[in-house]
Parts: sequence; structure tokens; C-alpha cells
Amino acid sequence: MAATQTKEDEMARLTPAERYFYDVNGYVLLKRVFSAEESQRLIELADQMDADDACVYKHDGYPKQPTLNVLSRCAWYHPHLLETAMDPKVLPVIEDVVGGPVRLEEHQFLINYPDPNPEVANAAKEVQDQQWHRGIAPNFGSFESGGHYHCLFTKAFIYLTDNGPGEGTWVIPGSHRMDLPTPTLSEFMDDTLARQLETEAGDLLVLSETLIHAGPILKAGTSPRYSLVYGYTAPFMQTWQRYDPPDEVLERVTPEQRQLLTGAMRYAFR
Repeated sequence: MAATQTKEDEMARLTPAERYFYDVNGYVLLKRVFSAEESQRLIELADQMDADDACVYKHDGYPKQPTLNVLSRCAWYHPHLLETAMDPKVLPVIEDVVGGPVRLEEHQFLINYPDPNPEVANAAKEVQDQQWHRGIAPNFGSFESGGHYHCLFTKAFIYLTDNGPGEGTWVIPGSHRMDLPTPTLSEFMDDTLARQLETEAGDLLVLSETLIHAGPILKAGTSPRYSLVYGYTAPFMQTWQRYDPPDEVLERVTPEQRQLLTGAMRYAFR
């Protein structure tokens, strides 16, 4: 089962049990990190961004699909979304997992929908046929230090709506340590290796991108699934294409926010 510690303090830290769980499994689920009011505000910002035709970069590289709406580079869109990336309930945990100060690499809303064709949406899909992937290989994307596992590319999934049975993120616990191609794992995948997480609005999933994982395939009649995803890397790592912050964003942010967006410290990481 997932380690679940309620986060009510202002400055979050993983407990020893949570850190152990992450080291072993490559992820840890933290319950009720954000309140219902905070989650609702973020949903409203997602809907605002989705409806804003003046936001020209939100789908650049991420065309809108019937089952997935990616609202990309959202930390550029509204100050609150950049502030959330630096929230003291989130950032210290991420820095601990990555192994030092971080750069904000990825920032986007994900809105999942069931397939508009009910027959397709309700078709049974074997666990090995889920959309398994990882963002970086363990052999160059992670390291051990002080008895703990660190991943140089780590994500914070903030769930803004509840995810019941069949609606949650899929994970392969322990795969973050396995230098094994995802297609090779899929060849012998079965139900004993995979876990689908059930979450509530306000929960935070800290996930190593060396971990093999997959998003859900929603059944017909399921309500839209909202989540806010931040990806953090070591500051010396190269920026994804189209993710270098524009000058107009850098001109209006604080020095601390600028460092998060640009990774200005580079090789002073540790």
C-alpha cells in the first residue's frame, strides 16, 4: 500500500516512512496536501486557460485530443500557477527527492476524458496494454547518496478531482531501479507487477520519471479528470524544446522564481 501522511504543516518534509517508501517504490502518495478550495481554484484556472484563445502556446507540441487536453506551460500563464510550483508544501519534498535545488522543466494541466465512442471507452484493456512509459532512464537519470535514491527528473502530480477505481495513475513499483526498456517489461507484464492508484482531490503524487507508469483510460460516463503536473530537473539539465521561458515572463518574476525557471545555478547543483 502507499505511504500516506497528511500534510498540514506549512513546510513539507517526507517522513522517514515516506522516504523509505519512495526509495523502494519510486513514488510516494501524500494525502490532502491541497485543500478542496485550493483544488477548485486550480480547476478554475485550467478552465480559464482552456477558454483563452489569446494563449497561443498552450497546445504547441500538444494538440488537443478527444481523450486528453494538455494545457502546457501553465506557469507562464498565471502567477498563481508559478507560485504553486514553488509551494512550500511541494518544493522541499521535490528538492529532497531530486537531490538539490531544481529547475522547473514541465508545467501543464492534464484534463482526461473518456473516449467519445462508448464501445471503445468500455473495451477491456489488459494491464500490459496500458500506455506505459518513463521520462528518463535509471542508468543516467538517477543516483544514490546518503542511503537514498535520487532522480534528476521528478514530477509532482496534484490531483484536482477524485480518481476512483479504474481512474487513477498506473505505476510499476520498483521499476525506477531497473535498467530495463519499457517494451521488454511489457512482454512479461501481469497484474502482480502493476498498481493503479486511487486518489482524492488535493492529493500529491511524487513520482520519479525513471519509474514506468501510465495514465488512466477512462470508462464511458466518467467525469473529466483534472490534474496539475509539474516536472522538476537538476538545473544543469537541458531545457525541453519550447520550454525556455520568454523574456516577458522573466521580466515580471522574482529572483527566486527566475532561478527556478532558468536553472541559473547550473553546476552548483550539489
